[in-house]
Amino acid sequence: LKYEMWNNAAGVLKQKDEKRGIVFRAYGEPEEMFNYLAYPKGSWVLHMLRSQLGPDLYRRCIKTYLERHRFGVVETSDLRRVVEELSGRSFQRFFDQWLNGIGAPRLQVTQSWDGKSKLAKITIKQTQPITDKNPLFHFPLTLRFKTRANTIDHVVEIDEKEHEFYVPLPEAPVIVRVDPGYTLLATIDFKKPSAMLHAQLEDNSDLIGRLLAIDSLKDKKDLKTVEKLKAALNGNAHHGVRVAAADALKKIHTKEALAALLASAGQSDARVRRAVVSAIAGFYDSSGRDKLQSLLVREKNPAVIAAALPGIARWDGPQIHDTLIAAAHGASFRETEVDAAISAMKTNGDPALIKPLLTLLNTRKQSVSERTFNRGMETLAFLARNEEDRSVTRQWLVAQLDNERPGARTAAIKALGTLGDPLAIRVLETFADEGNAVSGDEKAAAASIRQLQALKETAPELRDLRKEVTELKAAEESLKKEFEQLRKQLEAVAKDRPDKR
Repeated sequence: LKYEMWNNAAGVLKQKDEKRGIVFRAYGEPEEMFNYLAYPKGSWVLHMLRSQLGPDLYRRCIKTYLERHRFGVVETSDLRRVVEELSGRSFQRFFDQWLNGIGAPRLQVTQSWDGKSKLAKITIKQTQPITDKNPLFHFPLTLRFKTRANTIDHVVEIDEKEHEFYVPLPEAPVIVRVDPGYTLLATIDFKKPSAMLHAQLEDNSDLIGRLLAIDSLKDKKDLKTVEKLKAALNGNAHHGVRVAAADALKKIHTKEALAALLASAGQSDARVRRAVVSAIAGFYDSSGRDKLQSLLVREKNPAVIAAALPGIARWDGPQIHDTLIAAAHGASFRETEVDAAISAMKTNGDPALIKPLLTLLNTRKQSVSERTFNRGMETLAFLARNEEDRSVTRQWLVAQLDNERPGARTAAIKALGTLGDPLAIRVLETFADEGNAVSGDEKAAAASIRQLQALKETAPELRDLRKEVTELKAAEESLKKEFEQLRKQLEAVAKDRPDKR
């Protein structure tokens, strides 16, 4: 559950331009209400409510709320009234800030230790924008200090922009955690020394602490950190920690980090194996390429194969092409492998892939999904866009305008714009009505025509440039011949004259 909450929080907190709260009455269409606020953030609000009430009282409140309002129409205040009635506490501020308010707290935390007074000092600042509509957040917060022998929790109340807390401890803490129970939706910027992060990473009782430690360690490139992450990648009990460790090694992006990933590729959990393969694919290194190639020989999981293909596609050569083509012809759940292979062909960008991709699309036109077929058309156009003769690709894409699937027809229109062959304009004009561009085909055709006309207008300039380059090359060859002829003449004169020294 905590790992799911971790992923939900990441999705919510990355939204930097939130302009409304969960409760919102000024919507134009009902669908506007069903975004990340309704579900991921909504689930977090309930989680925070449960954390403040305790699990037993929380269940009583929800049960009472459901029974009291069954088959009826409700609003947020109905739930608040039930919670206040059964808890005997006011939750007006809680509901106002989390359901009507915007965003979430951003906390900047610093810590220090005074050995003489045996006091730990924690400073906490709220750094999110503060306005009349978005006042300071108010919430309880637990601070946890782990020493070599004890764990001390200290609960504080956050209701100001900045707080300083002093906590007496028997000895210097090895680990300091803010919100160890993971009961607050907030961005917490807490920079810690590497030794503390390493200890936190090795604390198997604290899943969120391990993930937070990895998130901080990904910006460090020292050998000890790489070793600690490698150990977590290969030894931690939770797959989410191992996945995060692989991602962090990719971010560190040193030779030592790559070596750690290469040595960790044999993961039994496909989720972790995919993360390791994806991380290796993020390096441009021949040893990584060779590892990915060897893994594909025995790999059966389509998601892992799909993760390997982008790394292989960055390299050139017939063997690379054969790998991409074989993957494109593979069979996998929801065409994961085929989709990835077609995308990898686009990454590779070699026009030599045009013919095999065209063969693939003709062969599997009816067997692949519309989405995969459309991706193939776009990749085909991209690969052929710089070819001198694009007639075969243009004619094939034009033929797809009769495709019975409307989405495929629109995709073909867009692909003709990508292809960049102005001869497609005469066909696209039959789909475009720029004065009334309302359908998907009309909009796509109008956009592609504009794209092609822009290319057409620059074409004479390109021809002039090519002509100038050709003339310069001819002049260079002429100068070379004249120079060679002059050199031979000078050598002949030198041979006929005796040395007068």
